[in-house]
Amino acid sequence: MDEDLAEYALNISKTKYAEIRIEKIKSNGIIFVNGEAKEIEFNEEYGFSVRVIDGGMGFYFSNIVNKKEIEKGIEKAVKMARLQKSNIGMSEEKINEARYEIKGNFPEIEEKLNFIKNLDEFSKNIHRSFYYKDKISEKLYMNTDGSKIYSKMPHIYTYYMITVSNGKLEQMHREFGNTGGWKFVNEWKVEEKLQHDINFLHDLIDKGKKAPKKGDVILAPYITGLIAHESCGHPFEADRILGREFAQAGKSYAKFEMFGEKFANECISIVDNPSLPNKYGFYEYDDEGVKARKRFLIKNGVINEFLHNRETAFEMGIESNSSARAVYGREPIVRMANTYFMPGDYSSEELIEDIKEGVYIATFMEWNIDDMRMNQKYVGEEAYLIKNGEIKGIAYHPSIEISTYDFYRKVDGVGKNLEFYPATCGKGEPMQGIEVSTGGVDLRLRDVVIK
Repeated sequence: MDEDLAEYALNISKTKYAEIRIEKIKSNGIIFVNGEAKEIEFNEEYGFSVRVIDGGMGFYFSNIVNKKEIEKGIEKAVKMARLQKSNIGMSEEKINEARYEIKGNFPEIEEKLNFIKNLDEFSKNIHRSFYYKDKISEKLYMNTDGSKIYSKMPHIYTYYMITVSNGKLEQMHREFGNTGGWKFVNEWKVEEKLQHDINFLHDLIDKGKKAPKKGDVILAPYITGLIAHESCGHPFEADRILGREFAQAGKSYAKFEMFGEKFANECISIVDNPSLPNKYGFYEYDDEGVKARKRFLIKNGVINEFLHNRETAFEMGIESNSSARAVYGREPIVRMANTYFMPGDYSSEELIEDIKEGVYIATFMEWNIDDMRMNQKYVGEEAYLIKNGEIKGIAYHPSIEISTYDFYRKVDGVGKNLEFYPATCGKGEPMQGIEVSTGGVDLRLRDVVIK
């Protein structure tokens, strides 16, 4: 895949460090609303990006791939780098040379449309919208250190939003996604989830009751995976801690001096792991050629590791932990992959059985978190009342507002069952939306204000 052009770019760079990515992406998207195909999209992208370091950093991207354009790109990137009064560096890393391909194919458009049409027909008595996307990404990465990585990966994704109206309006959404091919469509069991959500929304309107104002709360994997991502993963990104994200996506409560501090109850461990097979945020090598590995962000309640690319690792005098990722045409920045709570010892029944009064929140209808990642709010959609250790009906939109510190200290029980959900994580300027998974288990919090 254009290896000669990549080598040419590195040979003419004449800088302290240079890298190039050449990418080909083919994608297909479908938007279907209330029985009508609103959009069917076919897209092909082919381009290169170069990044150089020579005092400062320079970057250039183009969807024209030839020697003349590469010469132009290197020249502009070098000028950009030399205009900066800085001393950016890259951590020293092992030189890697590898090729990897994830198997997975997609059918013709008719079969994809039939998949969506069947879901639409199944839910035709309510307002519904569906989105489907697949893509195959082919990438060659090379740098002047000597690393050379070729990868080819398929991704598949489906989303639905349903609205039930019966005196009140209630909505539910779900996402399904994997690194891989069409075979995952059957594994998702979308129709089964869709039927459950339709039934629940009707019951919520008819039978939902107000939650107690205070009690114990169990949050299900659908929510706790989001919490791992938003209140641990993002604030533990080293570029965010260093301040690069201040004007773009906010700040962080985390400081490098907190490394080794007790932050949460001992039952809490949070991991970010790119190498989980077929998860939506999977990769074997990051976009700086570093071999992917598991990162323990919080280990038994103690802050254990932050997320680094080679730039932030150089600044801290450590090695990168393979957290550099880039979307097509953008520079590599510090990103998550598959971020999740490590499973604990309790079944759902065991977590519930000694709760005198409280709620179990299975899905959310709304959430938010502040710029420092310090104050969070989660409003339940599918939620249940707990009374004397048993589920006693449906709770109508219970919500909790809690600081990050209080959240991690109030958890006293961690469930066994780990579930993953796909998501598109946004970060950077220009924005980079990239595939990730959020992973959660049931978490029990004691003595929480419920609204």
